[in-house]
Amino acid sequence: MNKTIIININGMVFHIEEDAYEVLRSYMTDVKRHFAYSADSDEIVTDIENRLAEMFNERLADQNKQVIVLQDVTDITARMGSVNDFDLQDEEPSYGPQGLKTERKLFRDTDDRIIGGVCSGIGYYFDMDAKWVRLITFLITLLWGTGLIVYIILWIVLPPARTRSERMAMKGEPINLQNFKKNFDEELESLKHQVRPGLDKTGAFLRDAGQHTGNFVLKALNVIVKVIGAFVIFICALTLFSLFMGLIFALGFLNKGELNAFPFNVINPEYQSPLYFSAFIIVIIPLLALIFFGMRVIFNRKITGRTTSFAMLIIWLTGLGMAVFYGSKVGAEFREEAKIEQRSDIVPYPVYYLKLNPGRFFTKDDSARYGISSKWDKSRIKISNDFGKIDLFIEKSEDGKSTLFKEFSARGRDFEQAFQTAQQSGYRFVQTDSILELDKYLYLTGQAPFRDQEVDVTLKVPVNTRLVIDGELNEHLHNYNLRDCLPEDSDWKTPSVWIMTAEGMKCANDSLRVKNENR
Repeated sequence: MNKTIIININGMVFHIEEDAYEVLRSYMTDVKRHFAYSADSDEIVTDIENRLAEMFNERLADQNKQVIVLQDVTDITARMGSVNDFDLQDEEPSYGPQGLKTERKLFRDTDDRIIGGVCSGIGYYFDMDAKWVRLITFLITLLWGTGLIVYIILWIVLPPARTRSERMAMKGEPINLQNFKKNFDEELESLKHQVRPGLDKTGAFLRDAGQHTGNFVLKALNVIVKVIGAFVIFICALTLFSLFMGLIFALGFLNKGELNAFPFNVINPEYQSPLYFSAFIIVIIPLLALIFFGMRVIFNRKITGRTTSFAMLIIWLTGLGMAVFYGSKVGAEFREEAKIEQRSDIVPYPVYYLKLNPGRFFTKDDSARYGISSKWDKSRIKISNDFGKIDLFIEKSEDGKSTLFKEFSARGRDFEQAFQTAQQSGYRFVQTDSILELDKYLYLTGQAPFRDQEVDVTLKVPVNTRLVIDGELNEHLHNYNLRDCLPEDSDWKTPSVWIMTAEGMKCANDSLRVKNENR
């Protein structure tokens, strides 16, 4: 009675006696050790194990038994050959211990095929070149028409030679260790010969394509960069010319009283020339640097030297210093605030009509200059449309008289200067019977610069005084909304009727007043 062991060889389960297992394990250890440094040792060892499993299966089936004994292992390993056979380096590989080829088996050769590999497999089986088998098949098909039918049937019936053992059996080679190694080396060498030229051609193609593509991209980028450089030069030169003409126009053709729009009206007349010049320098130097850079990109050569660049930097820093110096002087003149209030009595009427005068106010000199007949006094408008608008307040009079209060405010370096600037502000209104026409803007006398001048106009009327207020005054009126006393679909310029009460101004239309109070 012998002890048996259950083993698994590539998915096949076998019962083997213990002494036979030790011999088989020693054999496989030698095989693995020998092929350990081969290019693909795992694949070779797997194929050998597959072949051993097939041979053990055939042996058990032929002898109608279930257990592998020592004699089975000895016979099969002898047929496979041992690793000692590889020591004969100078001799041609033999075909196994018997030195003879084994019986060929019919497979389809999927490695050398045109359609299904049938002709190539038949060629190996009959030991003839596959091209003659293909020629015979073609002639039979051409003459009798049966060659194609036979080919299809064999294509369906014959199994393909997938594993290395099946390919060796197809070629009639003994399935032993030497032929496993020889077959694997031949496949590897064939793969190198097939792959290497393809890789060389592919690499050469990719190198050429990459080189040409890179050259094209570089040339295209070079053209694009030069076009951008030319565009930058054109824009900078045009801007430079405009700034130069603007500087000449500002310093030479305009007198100091003409630039009355913000921010020009903020600058004192004595500061205008240095500030304009410093602003010009701050902008012109970067523009020149961009022009020089664009020329360098286009012509691919350095345009300016280190001395020129350093001089441009010094000039730019000088302009920046001037701008900061005079800008701080202008900013300091907004430090303090002063206010002045003026009172003007109004002829009393039970009803006043308030209108807005959006026009400008000219002096006699201005009228003569522009050919306008004028009867106004010594003042003229200097504030632009964005500054100097009035803020209108309508309140109840405490002394029963109709009065208009004008509160002027302005800023300066100190309170005294702010007070003097506020005194240079003025506001005009005209009463014609019961019509009060209010100017939209305050005005400045002399050459006073803008110093945040504002005016608050407060109209105080007795209780029960009616006021018909033009809709255009709504944007200036602070403590009431004129549209609350108008029908919903009325025009925004439509006058609204109000009445002064002890609680303040109320809408004279009772229905609209009740509606707004309920809202």
